[in-house]
Amino acid sequence: MCVSLAPWILSVGASSTDRGIVTKVALGNGTVLTGKSVNSFSLNGKSFPLAYGKEVSRKCDEDDARDCYEDCLEPSLVKGKIVLCRLSDFIDEVFKAGAIGTVFLHETFLPQFQVDDVSDVLPLAAAGLKAKDFDLIQNYFNSTKSSEVNILTSETVRNLDAPRVAGFSSKGPNVIVLDILKPDVTAPGIEIIAAYSPLASPSDTDKDHRSVNYTVLSGTSMACPHVAGAAVYVKSFHPNWSPSTIKSALMTTAWRMDPKKDELAEFAYGAGHIDPIKALDPGLVYETLQGDYINFLCNMGYTSATIAKIFKTNATCPANPQTTIKDLNYPSMTSQIKTAKGSKSAVPFSEKFTRTVTNVGAGKSTYKATTSVGPAYNVTVVPSALTFAEVNEKKTFEVVISGTIEYGKMVSASLEWSDGVHKVRSPIVVYPDNFLDDNSMF
Repeated sequence: MCVSLAPWILSVGASSTDRGIVTKVALGNGTVLTGKSVNSFSLNGKSFPLAYGKEVSRKCDEDDARDCYEDCLEPSLVKGKIVLCRLSDFIDEVFKAGAIGTVFLHETFLPQFQVDDVSDVLPLAAAGLKAKDFDLIQNYFNSTKSSEVNILTSETVRNLDAPRVAGFSSKGPNVIVLDILKPDVTAPGIEIIAAYSPLASPSDTDKDHRSVNYTVLSGTSMACPHVAGAAVYVKSFHPNWSPSTIKSALMTTAWRMDPKKDELAEFAYGAGHIDPIKALDPGLVYETLQGDYINFLCNMGYTSATIAKIFKTNATCPANPQTTIKDLNYPSMTSQIKTAKGSKSAVPFSEKFTRTVTNVGAGKSTYKATTSVGPAYNVTVVPSALTFAEVNEKKTFEVVISGTIEYGKMVSASLEWSDGVHKVRSPIVVYPDNFLDDNSMF
């Protein structure tokens, strides 16, 4: 679950790039399998005996030995050999036992639509195989009297499936602020070349004493610096823009990722994959001001006294608020639909959002609204055209999305404003409160 949920935080998901890192495993019968790891250990083209199961342990049962379980591997039995492991959890055990290398089952038990193909830096020659290929190497071991393999050094390949959201990247929906979409955007976060402390082990293994200034890392901790850098890049061209303006520019110019590759759609990638160049000239922006956040917190149930302490200013929450949480001037639009408890029936819905955009493009311009279409919903925008006479002029509009929503499903729509030059896109997401009840995606 996504944990950076506040609307003033830019929440970033991690996605793949068009460059992947693979490690090949050459079997003695001529078969070459492609696995995942960052392997810089060269075996100089030489193959080594393959060891597995009871061959590597005299003190553990067959299952634990095949998993390379803690304290199972005996140095005298694995010396000069490459060890097969059913689990990736105990690669350090293979390293500690002194084996030449390891080939392991690379499974994270994530649903198939989530990316789990991540190459990590390991302390010895190693490659992780998917179940199908791991079965092949097991069969080779079982059917060959003197099985041997060679683990090649890693190479880069073109990743035609990119960008996809990583399986480890936290997903929505927002469990605290139900009507705010999170994450906001995605950025490259898989197999990123990153600066690294030469005092630390590149494989995070105590006895791996290699020292590097750069390494390959994966995580949202890699994606966030990409967005931070993009924000600074935009700020360098527009020094007077507020954080919310820059955030809006990054969100509305992001390109939507393929929902066929991730069933969670916007709950996985938000507005989409960032495009820093386009963010320099977004045309329109959704700027969120202090007053917007005060109204938002009032609608969240915060008291005037608490809000005054947060903002260090006088603030009074209205007795009868004219806005709701989903009316926060946010670049995306989200609403959770209440359903009857225990019901699994489709329910009708009609949700209205109010937004204000600021013209940061051409002084005189007219933007026309285009919405996505779908069999289960309809989107109307009033007014459907916005005419600006000058830069920094503001215009307010309303969006209504209506239709029916099925049990445990989400409606994924969008609004795009365009003046023929700029395209200002906002995702619209509607989902029922039973979305997480029986959802195998979590």
